[in-house]
Amino acid sequence: MIKILFIAAALLSIILAATCVYLFKRTRNLQQSEPQAPVRPYLSPEMIADEDIGSAEALLCDNHQAICEHLMEYLEKEKPYLNPNIKIIDVADCLKTNKSYLSRVINSHFKKNFSQFINWYRVRDSMDLYMRDPTIDISTMASKSGFQSMTTFNTAFTRYTGMTPGEWCKKYKNDIKYEMVKKEKKKRETAKNTVAKADGAR
Repeated sequence: MIKILFIAAALLSIILAATCVYLFKRTRNLQQSEPQAPVRPYLSPEMIADEDIGSAEALLCDNHQAICEHLMEYLEKEKPYLNPNIKIIDVADCLKTNKSYLSRVINSHFKKNFSQFINWYRVRDSMDLYMRDPTIDISTMASKSGFQSMTTFNTAFTRYTGMTPGEWCKKYKNDIKYEMVKKEKKKRETAKNTVAKADGAR
């Protein structure tokens, strides 16, 4: 009897161990198969605009198209998103529509809620600011483009570029330096070829 109990306990231990191994491997495989958020390469404000607007083709009706055009024109010209306290009702009033309808248009066309949509414009503006003046610091980029907090700025910037503001600024500077070095090298090669041609003509 004791022998049978011992064998049963041993078998139970083996089954439990095998189950633990199986569950561990399954969990690890599920984690590995989960899609990771893509890290985008360097993006300019124009590239962000083209990507997001171009990916939202389907409109519910012609009136949505008109609202979208007026909305984008208003945001580009007036830049109301620079106001950190802007609300959807403010934009709706300026477009002569109501906030529920405007919210529906933004959701269906841009696949974003109002806050995400406004932060998308703010991120573009912050990038423009840095490209015009690479000496400004990240907190200035955030405040001048309408963000109330660095946390919101970092989250929104990373969402739309795949990089933190610091990483993007560093890459932008490195890209500028690379382009300058490349131009200088090309200039030297052109001058060298010109001298060589002149010497060959003598």
